[in-house]
Amino acid sequence: MNNQEKVQMLLIYGRCNRNSRQSAKMYAEQYPGRYHPPHTLFIKIEKLLINHGAFSVKGVRNQQIRQNNINDDVELQVLAYIRLNPRSSVRHVGREVGISFGLVHKILKKHKLHPYKPELVQHLRPTDPDRRLNFIAWLLVQIDTQPLFLNQILWTDESKFTNNGVINKQNNRLWSDVNPHWAVDSRHQTVWGTNVWCGLIGGKLLGPYFYEENLNARRYLAFLTNVLPLMLENLPLATRQTLYFQHDGAPAHNAHIVRDHLNRVYEGKWFGTYGPIEWPARSPDITPLDFFLWGHLKTIVYADPPVNLADLKNKIVVACNNLTENQIMSATNRGCLQRFQLCVENHGANFEQFI
Repeated sequence: MNNQEKVQMLLIYGRCNRNSRQSAKMYAEQYPGRYHPPHTLFIKIEKLLINHGAFSVKGVRNQQIRQNNINDDVELQVLAYIRLNPRSSVRHVGREVGISFGLVHKILKKHKLHPYKPELVQHLRPTDPDRRLNFIAWLLVQIDTQPLFLNQILWTDESKFTNNGVINKQNNRLWSDVNPHWAVDSRHQTVWGTNVWCGLIGGKLLGPYFYEENLNARRYLAFLTNVLPLMLENLPLATRQTLYFQHDGAPAHNAHIVRDHLNRVYEGKWFGTYGPIEWPARSPDITPLDFFLWGHLKTIVYADPPVNLADLKNKIVVACNNLTENQIMSATNRGCLQRFQLCVENHGANFEQFI
């Protein structure tokens, strides 16, 4: 409704002695071809004029923007509201204070306040922090006596890649002089994919190794017995002789037949939930495959969505082959050390929100 129509509503409202229902009826009779407002709008328009001197709060905000005058009182209101409600949006603050969201943003920027997104972290149980600290303490002792000890650890993990992988819109752009109305399928009724095993040691990547079925103890043991030894042959003999094997607490990893095999092959030099060196459960934040490799690979693989399973696997292989030794070494050395230190500083609790 335009302002002239609202003025006519107010005139009728006055003639009806501020009876909103009677006013709505009279307005409909007098202007049959117009939009017929609800009776509550008559009351609302009167209040807006009394409180703000305008037919809408938006009009007041726009007037304030044109004046471009941020006085100290408005700044204090915005800062106080943000202090009490730090998760509010600038639009919400603007509505509450009665100014534009652009003006709110200007005030926050002036005072060097920035919006921060939450970091999604692994839930920890009460006993987890101590286990994490014990493991890191053991590692730091080894590093103190053997500065290159981290290069002896074979970090391993498995991950699932599917055609319903998450598309990162921030990393997808298409420049054009006209809108191409570009769309990317992100949810398919028919889901297909593959499981991937990879290992990182020093500056080298082992894999990827693909398997289609869910990993159970028997399949995992077959991999450790028949496939992994062939991969390890690509490492120098000195590396193989000093190697420590790491895996997390996935059910297949904890089976007796798997643990017996690892005890025979690695003779006390492996990390696991029930291993000779106890791996702390729920600790993806200190494993380079979780905090580096999988995210890196999926960003590349899903940037141009795969069209079939063969294409998906090929993209994974290409992404793995394009990793440089420096990238891997940065994760397995500097990245790990940084995270160990942060974990200790936070007494074994979650720390990724501080990176």
